[in-house]
Formats: sequence, C-alpha cells, structure tokens
Amino acid sequence: MNVRKIAILFMALFTFIVVNAVPAYADKDYDPKYFKTEDGKYEQTIQTINNDDVTVDTFDVKKVNKSTGEKSDGSPSSLDVRLCSSSSGNCTSWKNLSIDAYFWNMKAGTYYIDIRDKYASYYYTGYVTAKVWNDPLPSDYY
Repeated sequence: MNVRKIAILFMALFTFIVVNAVPAYADKDYDPKYFKTEDGKYEQTIQTINNDDVTVDTFDVKKVNKSTGEKSDGSPSSLDVRLCSSSSGNCTSWKNLSIDAYFWNMKAGTYYIDIRDKYASYYYTGYVTAKVWNDPLPSDYY
C-alpha cells in the first residue's frame, strides 16, 4: 500500500471511532405542561433512549373543591405520579410528589406521565415538568 491509501484508511478509521464514541443524545428537559387530575388524560408524554433515569416534579399546585369550585393552595405531597408505557400499557408503581419523583433505568420508549390525587372531594391543577437523564443522575439527586 502506498502512503496515500494508508492515510485515507487511517482517517476513515479515526472518523468512525470518533463518531461512534460521542453520544448521539443529551439530557432532555420537558417544558412545563398544565395538568388537572381526574380528567382521564395523561399529563405529559416523554421519550427515553436507553436505560435513562427520569425525574418528575410539579409546581403551582392548586386544590379545587369539586362541589364549590373554591381554589386554594395545594400540596404536591397530595399527588402521586407514575409512568405508563405507550407500547405495552404497563405502568411503574406510584411515587409521591412531595419531592421530585425518580424513575431509574427506564427502557427505551415513549411514556405517559400520569398524576392522581388522594381526595375524592377535590381535584388538583398545576404544572408538571420532567427531565430525562441520559447519563446517571448526579449524586446530589439521591
């Protein structure tokens, strides 16, 4: 082989290694989305790539009395969340939202965020956010 062919082969091999060594995705923050419990709808749709960790959080939570319509500040600790697979319909166990809810090593796929409240005489509204971590969660999240 001449030097030119070796140089081309080396560059092709180098390019292949660099392209395959750099991750093709990054952490994904999902924009806040309004939610209302007991409306029969999923609150948010997210996607995972490969054994990703997911955090879910709520803010501006309001409690609404079903009979009077009266609104008051609500507590995220009155809410639970789970992730449901769009393909299989299987869901994780419920996790309380008193702090961020964490879901570890989620298989690649599309998931629906489902939020429920604990009280029959109230429904809750607010905003839900999610983050998909393609790298393991930082140690300060545990």
